[in-house]
Amino acid sequence: MEFRNTESRVVRPSRRGFLGLAAAAGAATALGGLPTFAASAAPRRPSGSPLLSGDAAAKNQLWWQAPGSATSMIEQGLPVGNGRLGALASNDPAHELLMITDATLWTGGRNDTLDGDGQFPYGRDDFGSLTMLATLTVDIPGHDLGTVDNYRRTLDLAQGLVSVAYDVAGVGYRRQMFASHPDDAIVLHFSQQGRGTYTGTVSLAGTHGESTTAEHAGRYASFGASFANGLRYGAAVTVHSDTGTVAVTGAAISVTGCREFTVVVSGGTNYAPDAAAGFRDPSVDPERLARDKALAAARESVRDLLNTHVADFRQAFEQFAIDLGTSSAAQRELDTWERTQARWRDNVADPELEAAYLQLGRYLLISGSRGSLPIGLQGPWLAGNDPDWMGDYHSDVNIQMSYWLADRAGLTDTFDAFADYCVAQLPVWTEVTRRMFNTSTNRFRNTSGRIAGWAVAYSTNPYGGSGWWWHPSGNAWLCQNLFEHYEYTQDRAYLAKVYPVIKGAVEFWETRLVNVTVTDASGASREVLVADRDWSPSTGRRTPGATPTPRNWCGTSSRTTTPRPGCSAGTPATARLSPASANASTCPRSAPAPAGSRSGCHPTTSARPCTGTSPL
Repeated sequence: MEFRNTESRVVRPSRRGFLGLAAAAGAATALGGLPTFAASAAPRRPSGSPLLSGDAAAKNQLWWQAPGSATSMIEQGLPVGNGRLGALASNDPAHELLMITDATLWTGGRNDTLDGDGQFPYGRDDFGSLTMLATLTVDIPGHDLGTVDNYRRTLDLAQGLVSVAYDVAGVGYRRQMFASHPDDAIVLHFSQQGRGTYTGTVSLAGTHGESTTAEHAGRYASFGASFANGLRYGAAVTVHSDTGTVAVTGAAISVTGCREFTVVVSGGTNYAPDAAAGFRDPSVDPERLARDKALAAARESVRDLLNTHVADFRQAFEQFAIDLGTSSAAQRELDTWERTQARWRDNVADPELEAAYLQLGRYLLISGSRGSLPIGLQGPWLAGNDPDWMGDYHSDVNIQMSYWLADRAGLTDTFDAFADYCVAQLPVWTEVTRRMFNTSTNRFRNTSGRIAGWAVAYSTNPYGGSGWWWHPSGNAWLCQNLFEHYEYTQDRAYLAKVYPVIKGAVEFWETRLVNVTVTDASGASREVLVADRDWSPSTGRRTPGATPTPRNWCGTSSRTTTPRPGCSAGTPATARLSPASANASTCPRSAPAPAGSRSGCHPTTSARPCTGTSPL
């Protein structure tokens, strides 16, 4: 086994400058950061082609012999993402479907009132939920699956590309799609090899009842709207071709007789990581900005867009390499779905597939965690507006698990989204904790009666809001990730930035630890400080010296008869999965989902549902 981490560590300020940096970081936090969807200068274009050769790319490619079903996109759609904007692609030759999500498109708000039991509400209106931004469809009559030969779709982990190839009547048709971080847009390019042409329709639709309008002269379609919480959002699409005809037809864009064409879509919200501004930037017009970004990208050649994206993606991906050995020729001949089934069924090592499993995790982190909010339970990849557990940030211990990979696998920069999130949420977390944590009905309140610093609940949103039960030890688990990142990077400017977060957690624990008298084997007694009604991830003790009470993920615990969110009453013991066990790589693909549960595995960025057919 061999792995290489080629990422360099950056050591910036000296110890002497640390306190000054901490003060500057505090001022920056108070002023807030830039919006995550913003106008930007045109990116630098590479002078040459960064594309890998076929053999070099094949080492990090997954492939399938059938498109995904529009009704099973979570399981079968292929993901692309630029760190903020993500999409799942069906790759159906006649009916291409992209389900597009912006990581900041959240309902809800601060959610800073408590229910009668001292815990937080946890609904899609009060706490809120991540939701889809739009669907993009490309309908091409005459390319139905029954007329297609030699179909193949590929997920290129090293270059951040989804590709589709198939033949119709002897003509080879190709499409390629990617989500560009430098150009802040999703690009689809349709081409052919032979004498074929494309005739079809490109349509953009919102998922919250918005009306899409089209501009005939500009050949684009767009929509914009706002939520009840005041968050504004919008999306736009444009189509370009040097051949055939591109025209606006109603609210859609049509292509007729085109040998090739390019679709560019962009979108976002006016979310800003600034608690003082209510997490909004009123200067941002998302619909207009989406239109400007889509049209600007469309003015570039698709070759330049592709080269810019691949150069950017490879720079991140190639910070780390792993070699677990060589798979057999027979294993390599199987598509990824057949190969995954064979690995589970036959229990025969497939080293290249197992290395690809790690690289898929890195691909998702690059695609879902750059320049915006961190990856939540599903990242920016939804297939509807009702994701399990709101697609939120679980502090017990799912969001931490998503970022365990970052430093260990050469993706240090992807950790910034997690750290910046904690810094931006800190003012609200602190205010709500000091005002509400020690309320008399909160069974997790501090026995000492004192309070300082900050705490969170099991679930958090991007507005400083908490949902479900208080989770007192969640702040310590979050800060463990934050400090481990410093241990990897030795970056004192980063440490200064997160110092207020860590300091607040320490202050909380100074008020929470309780004195307990213990007697050692010799009979000597002494006083020690212990945690006040806390636990380790998924299982542990609630009170000092009490019998351990496992946290049953579904069903009920010994402390309550209320089913947990996302689970039905009466869920049997077989469904009681902790986040750690449910995310294990041993989750069998063929295992039936337990009765009463939503899926056999707890949904996080890396988790895979245990039922149905999945490409990943």
